[in-house]
Parts: sequence; C-alpha cells; structure tokens
Amino acid sequence: MISGSFTFGIVVFFAILVFQLGAKSIFKFTNIKCQDHDLNFSRSEVCRLKVIGRGLVSLNVRVGLYKTPVTNVTLNMGFYKKANGFKPFLYNYTVDFCDFVRNRKRYPVVKVIFDIFLSASNINHTCPYDHAIVVDNLVLDEGKFQYLPIPEGEYMLKLRVFAYNDLKATVEAYYYRKMSFSL
Repeated sequence: MISGSFTFGIVVFFAILVFQLGAKSIFKFTNIKCQDHDLNFSRSEVCRLKVIGRGLVSLNVRVGLYKTPVTNVTLNMGFYKKANGFKPFLYNYTVDFCDFVRNRKRYPVVKVIFDIFLSASNINHTCPYDHAIVVDNLVLDEGKFQYLPIPEGEYMLKLRVFAYNDLKATVEAYYYRKMSFSL
C-alpha cells in the first residue's frame, strides 16, 4: 500500500518536471468586430483576422480618418472573460490617449497593453493624428503577455474610441489563452 504523502510527492515531482521542461502558453485571436459610430469622422476600411501559418493568426485593422487633425482622443479598454457570456475581468481603464502617448509611465497597465500593439501599428507618436490608423499583422505571443496575469480561457478586449468626447468606434478583439505541455 502506498502512503498518501508518497503519492503527493510523486505528483509534485512530475508537475515541476512538466513545468520546467515545456510548459508554454498559446495565445490566438479567434474573432474581431469593428463598429463605426460616426461615418463622417472615420470608417473601418479593414477589420479582419488572417491565418498566416499553422496556429498563427494575425490581426489587421485600418481606420480611415476624415476629419483631421485629431487632437483629442480618449480610449476605454476593458478585458472580459467568457463565463456564461463575456463578463468584466481584471482591467477596465479610460485614458486620455494623447496624454498617455506623451507620458507612458503614468499608466503602467495601459503601457503594457499599448506595447503589445506598438510593433505592428503606426500609433507610436503623440497627437495630432492626421493619417489612417493601421494595425498590421499583429500576432499574439507569450512574451507580450509576461506582465499580465491572465489564466487560461477565452477573452475579449473591448476598445471604445472617443474623439472630442464623442464615441467614434468600438473594436472587440476575441482571443484565447491555452497552456501547452511538451516533454
């Protein structure tokens, strides 16, 4: 007969072994929805996901601006986790985007999220914005989420974009995080 503490020790040993040898997170976009609220101000010209390889999905968004320059932008970012529908999860921030881009250290969580998009977008400068807003071939990977505590599950990042205190667009990006183990 094997004692309970011996069995527990074996389980702990193998759990540590698996995590040391090959625990890996998989992040993947599953859907995107873009909604324009003021077609005289801006329009989503591209809003799609593109499969670029086995298990790799990239996000592509292009928003044309019709009333430039844009000097006042407010961004509301909310994370939602799927649990009988999408429920608010952990983060919901509203920031003056122009102020944030001038001083990124003021909003550390928003900076982490912004850095995920930075390499694939053209929004890396301060206001005013007088050109189309583009996010091109953004692929989620584990390294981009190293500072965000996100457990396994399905999520939605909802971005509500306001210009001059008027809602202009809503973008909902759906993705999941799954753990993968390999020996």
